[in-house]
Amino acid sequence: DVAGSAPGGDPVLLAVHDLAGMRDGDKPIRREEIEAQRESFASIPGLHEYLLAAHDFYVANKPDAVLAAVPAAKPQAPLSHLEFSRQMLRGMALDAKKSPAAREHWIALVPVAAQPLQRSAVELALALHDEQAGKVERVFAADSQITNAKMREILLEKIADAELLRRQVKNPTLPQPERDEALWVLLSKELTRGRYGDFVKDLALVPADAPTEGSYDDLGNTLRLPLGIFTQTKELGDYDCPPLKETAAKLAKEPKSPKALLCLGDFMRLNGFDWSTGDSQPEKPQLGSTTSQFKGKPLPRFDIYKALIANPKTPADDRAYALYRAVYCYAPSQNNSCGGDDVPQKQRKAWFQELKSRYPKSKWA
Repeated sequence: DVAGSAPGGDPVLLAVHDLAGMRDGDKPIRREEIEAQRESFASIPGLHEYLLAAHDFYVANKPDAVLAAVPAAKPQAPLSHLEFSRQMLRGMALDAKKSPAAREHWIALVPVAAQPLQRSAVELALALHDEQAGKVERVFAADSQITNAKMREILLEKIADAELLRRQVKNPTLPQPERDEALWVLLSKELTRGRYGDFVKDLALVPADAPTEGSYDDLGNTLRLPLGIFTQTKELGDYDCPPLKETAAKLAKEPKSPKALLCLGDFMRLNGFDWSTGDSQPEKPQLGSTTSQFKGKPLPRFDIYKALIANPKTPADDRAYALYRAVYCYAPSQNNSCGGDDVPQKQRKAWFQELKSRYPKSKWA
């Protein structure tokens, strides 16, 4: 238990003990306790200085003290783990103060982050800085220092606006997986945020050989994303729906068309859009946790059904199908699998009874 009694002899183990003590939310280690250990770090005095600066940052919330203790340096590769940690701490202190020098600090660290895991740590810090500054487009600039595919993927999925996504799709110098990711996010968000006209236009960006099998979860392995689902010409779903392009074109002209909305819901249902990770942000301060720059709010298909059921002008066949699908959103686990806010069981029971009593001859009853 590194948070228990302090180990003796080895300054590295003692440092681990102290760092663990800083993470104790109830009773973190006091700075005075670390100061009293100076003799134990006689062989590595820089490690003791780092621990004091780390306490100033993580426990005392004093970024100015960190900047005073860890001066700006012009390091040469390769950095030792200790010196790298010191410079990372300085960069985080600069970010905490929203200093204009923070970004330059991270960029200067990139070429000297040569040891294992150092480069990815600096790239993450730089990506976080640019995201929190509202400048996510810097991550995708031609001279960007951020090459980590996963970090770029997160920001495309969670933060990027339509213009940036479209630009990435059209950039022939980028790896195909990143271009596919950008196009998937672009089309998905246009479709689920009511930008139907843009969706129809951007379908032209889907490669002719795009696969139709697979899922978004395949990103990162050897399979290509199934972008062909957006352009396939066969009818889909259980409601005699036309190809998706026709449905989107109809919605672009008539956004409240009951049949077209139900067909949009069927596309979402059949292609796993109920579980889209692009519609939620991770907890702060994780990468991708700021507000998405993509305009509009996602439309869960459950909201489609509720709106059509609540509208007395919804045609009988469309209303019956909406009732059927709304009830089945809770099958078989009684948990809503269609997104949107839950409704109580008595409401679902009322929908079921209405379907059976009002539309007894409907195939959906």
